[in-house]
Amino acid sequence: MSTTGDTRHFDGVAVHVAGTGPAVVLLHANGGSHHDFAAVADAISRYATVYSVDWPGHGESALSTTPSACGFADLLPGLLEAIADGPYTLIGNSLGGFAAVRTAARRPDLVARLVLVNPGGFTPRSPLTLGVCRLFGTPRFAPTVMRLLPRLYLRRRTVTTIAIRSALVEASHDPDRVRTFAHLWRSFTDRRHDARADATAVNSPTLLVWGTRDPVLPWITDGRRARRALPLAEAVTFGCGHQAFAEQPEEFLEALRRFIDSRPIATEP
Repeated sequence: MSTTGDTRHFDGVAVHVAGTGPAVVLLHANGGSHHDFAAVADAISRYATVYSVDWPGHGESALSTTPSACGFADLLPGLLEAIADGPYTLIGNSLGGFAAVRTAARRPDLVARLVLVNPGGFTPRSPLTLGVCRLFGTPRFAPTVMRLLPRLYLRRRTVTTIAIRSALVEASHDPDRVRTFAHLWRSFTDRRHDARADATAVNSPTLLVWGTRDPVLPWITDGRRARRALPLAEAVTFGCGHQAFAEQPEEFLEALRRFIDSRPIATEP
């Protein structure tokens, strides 16, 4: 299948489709949208069919239920079954990375390869981390977090990171977007928001990408935990923050293309 410049909706979830070739799915972080991948999506669409998802309550997607990290992870397999014929290369960042890990572990038939960019679900549970999630998930405080946090976790200034910051400032004035953002932060305190068990069950070829200057999911804690849980993964670090594909797009694309070329999708004879 090939489609260019098409947007489709599946039970209210917007999926933006471009390009032709093997299927690649882009899964963004809390508060973002498919535009987070603007610096790399066109380049990937030159050799793949790119399906860029807006999570419920984000971008062009409607919100029908209370959002949570585990809820989005549970939603993903059905969405993949609906949008096209797999298996897919899943590229997931933060919240999207958590959903991608769970899908690869529990529905390996849907996943050809896994690319995880500072994925969620590897944060050690402690009074500090739980307290931060609850604080950021407070409706009164969430708008301030939406405006200020990207200035901390996007460590490199690019056209895309400027756009991401601006979009979150705008979203911070939308009560529905604020509620979604806050609900998701609170959901990170759920004991089920732990990717380690699923990670050990992942058999798909995996590329683990980590920005070592990310203060939200630090390499020294979360990154090393993810590396231990994914011992067979190829790991690459960048001197950036939370979103290497937006902060260092050329280097990210080079690492992605090298990974994909070294692990082609098997085809039927």
